[in-house]
Amino acid sequence: MTPSCRRLLLPTLALIALAGCATTPTHPVDDSERDALAAAADGQFDSALRVAKLYQYRNDVRALDWYARAAATTPRTHRSTSAEEQLGTILERGRLDSGDAPQKPDAVVLKPSARKAYRWYHRAAYHGSPYAMSDLETWYERRGDMEGALRWRLRRAVYLRQLYKLQPLRDATSGSAKPGTPLSADASPNPVIARIQRRAARGDAEAQVDLGTLYEAGIGVVQDKTEALRWYERAAAQGNVYGQYLAGLALGRGGDGLQKNVDAAAAWFAKASAQDFYMADESYWREAIKPPFFQFSE
Repeated sequence: MTPSCRRLLLPTLALIALAGCATTPTHPVDDSERDALAAAADGQFDSALRVAKLYQYRNDVRALDWYARAAATTPRTHRSTSAEEQLGTILERGRLDSGDAPQKPDAVVLKPSARKAYRWYHRAAYHGSPYAMSDLETWYERRGDMEGALRWRLRRAVYLRQLYKLQPLRDATSGSAKPGTPLSADASPNPVIARIQRRAARGDAEAQVDLGTLYEAGIGVVQDKTEALRWYERAAAQGNVYGQYLAGLALGRGGDGLQKNVDAAAAWFAKASAQDFYMADESYWREAIKPPFFQFSE
C-alpha cells in the first residue's frame, strides 16, 4: 500500500478503533447532550469539539470518538492538530481529566496506551504541529530512544529558528566532520549520526530529512545550509512532507550562503500543503520565512 493510501485510511481506521472503546452511557441523555449531538450533525469542527469536551468533562470514553471526528474535519488547521494532540495526551495518561492524583476505581474508564498515543502525536506532527514535534521528542526520550528524540528536536528547532539552543549537541559532536569532504569520507564517529548518514545515503527519505537538519544545525557535520537543502530536496522528491516543508523554509529564508528563492519555496510548500500539512498553507509560511525580529550582525 502506498504512503498516500495509508494517509487516506488513517482517519477511518482511527475512528473505527476508537468506536470500539465506546461504552453505553450510564446516564439518560439530557438536554445539553441532546443539543450538542444535534448540532454536531453539521460536521463542523466546533460542533464535534463541543461534544468531545462535554463527554470528556463527564469522564465518558465517547470523548475519544468525538475528538477523532473533530480532528478529521476539513480544511485542516492548527485546531485539527490540537484535537489529535489531545487524543495523544489522553491515551498516554490513560485518563480523561487533567489531574495527577490516583483515580478512584469507579473513575477508570480507559487504560494508558503509549502505542495509541504515539499514533496521534505522529499524525499531528505530520499535519504540521510544532507542539506534536515536542510531544514526540518527549515520547522517545521516555523510552531511551535518543535517535528518535533527536529527529523531533532538530525539526522543531529548524522551524522555530532555535538552532542556538542546540549548542550542547554541537559541542558534543564537534570534530566529527571535516569541511569540504564527501559524505562517504565524512562519516561521523557518533553512532547515531553515522546511522543517519548511512540510511540517508541508501535513500531513506526520513533519514535524508534528519541529515538535512544536522547540516543546517552543524551537529556532527560541518554546518552547511546548501547541503541541508540538497538533502531536504532529495527527501521531498520522494514525497516526504517534512522534506518538502523544510526545503521550502530553507529557500524562503535563505542565508548562510544560500540564495533566497521565494518562488521555489512556494512550489515546495504547495506540495506539503497538498498532504494536509497546515503550516505549509500560504498564510503560515509567509510568516515563517520572514526575517526574525532581532538580527545580529558580526
